[in-house]
Amino acid sequence: MNMGKFLCAVAGLALVLAVSPAIYGQAGSGRGFGPGGRFSEFHGTVTTGAPYSATRTITRVQKLDNGTTITHTEVVKEARDSDGRTFNERQPETTGAGAGNRTFVRVFDPVNRVAISWSSNSKQATVVHLPDASPAGMSRLAQGSGGAGGPVHFRGGMQAENVENLGTKTINGVTAEGTRTTRVIPAGTQGNDQPLTVTHESWVSSDLKIAVMRVDADPRFGTITVELTNISRDQPPAALFQAPAGYTVNERTPSAPNRAFDAEP
Repeated sequence: MNMGKFLCAVAGLALVLAVSPAIYGQAGSGRGFGPGGRFSEFHGTVTTGAPYSATRTITRVQKLDNGTTITHTEVVKEARDSDGRTFNERQPETTGAGAGNRTFVRVFDPVNRVAISWSSNSKQATVVHLPDASPAGMSRLAQGSGGAGGPVHFRGGMQAENVENLGTKTINGVTAEGTRTTRVIPAGTQGNDQPLTVTHESWVSSDLKIAVMRVDADPRFGTITVELTNISRDQPPAALFQAPAGYTVNERTPSAPNRAFDAEP
């Protein structure tokens, strides 16, 4: 068995899982404190009985010392049906010359134990058959993705976090409960001559079991705001969780010898 290709396959599957709302949008209680943190940490659970569809906008703002502001915006269309299937259509950048030229789609289907991916400029779809249906098995794959966008864990010197209850408010028609977590990086622990304050604010809907808003503020990386809009509680159409008609379907099983697959078709 070619171990290199096998590891590539497993890492690719972990990437497919990591970007799916089934992982980073189910409970919405994950912590930030990093430049590329998932919207929430992988919990290894599937949410059923709470269908919805919405648009998630991710805005990253970084202010430079000379006053320049750099802003990047990413738009994600997502949905979940009553059986826990999730749909995620990502448009990487909404500004600049390449705006809207390509979208990437991920579907996570816990019922049929498959992860499906395709892009708008290709007539091919990749169907990955999950080797282990247990939450523990999928959690191990996600944790082994090696930098697929998980939270940053700081080394030494981090003070205990302070968690503040922000109460309840309505965000884009959905009632959500908010918390703000604050951490301080003491001076000298990461080359900083003064303390740095990092905050993570999250607003979670207990009905939908997802975060409808998140704000991560870190002076080293800037501010990341994630907001859910156009929220509908209707059942999404079944066709949304299948490869488009007319697409060539490539079947993949990560545990099979000498097989790998591309993360982006």
